[in-house]
Amino acid sequence: MKILMTFLLLTAGFFSFSQFSGFKKVADPKEIAEKLNAASKKTKSIDSDFKQYKHLDILENDIESSGHFSFKATDKVRWEYLQPYKYLIVMNGKDMWINDGNKIRKYDTESNKMFKEINNLMVGMLQGNILKSENFEIIFYENKNEILAVLKPKSPEMKDFLEHIELYFDNKHYNVKKIIMDEPAGDYTEMIFYNRKMNIEIPDSRFLIK
Repeated sequence: MKILMTFLLLTAGFFSFSQFSGFKKVADPKEIAEKLNAASKKTKSIDSDFKQYKHLDILENDIESSGHFSFKATDKVRWEYLQPYKYLIVMNGKDMWINDGNKIRKYDTESNKMFKEINNLMVGMLQGNILKSENFEIIFYENKNEILAVLKPKSPEMKDFLEHIELYFDNKHYNVKKIIMDEPAGDYTEMIFYNRKMNIEIPDSRFLIK
């Protein structure tokens, strides 16, 4: 349970206090969904730096961290935190590894319902195919430069740790620029992707920990 809570603190809990300021509801959500789904099918890999800002009400200042992220279709993900500490999460099919700097732990997501949900959630968000999931109610918004998909979980289990997800896409290539989630308790984090490279060759060895 300690590992699970640490993982959720690192990768979940994002919220936008602006409540989608500057965005308006999409007139034709079906058309937008089709464009995003088409873009997700073309996404074979993502390699990107990221910054993360974690807000906890009990702390005066947000926790800032940064690192490198890699994704390879269809189910390989690597989150590597480099500053101010080193922490590594790797997902490869049903296998998940966590390296906290002291010990490497391996999990079978198929044998743990919560880990399986997290795995499906993270892969789905990053590839964009989460927009086809029946586990969320989805509302689309847009402004001049971005498409915003707001996903509200339907299952009671997921509602326990997730209020909603915000996925920000550029409206030119329909790639994910930012992921925002909201925890029911009000804590939040913001993760921004930059120096992003799409559809480059990434060796399978990056998605294994020995």
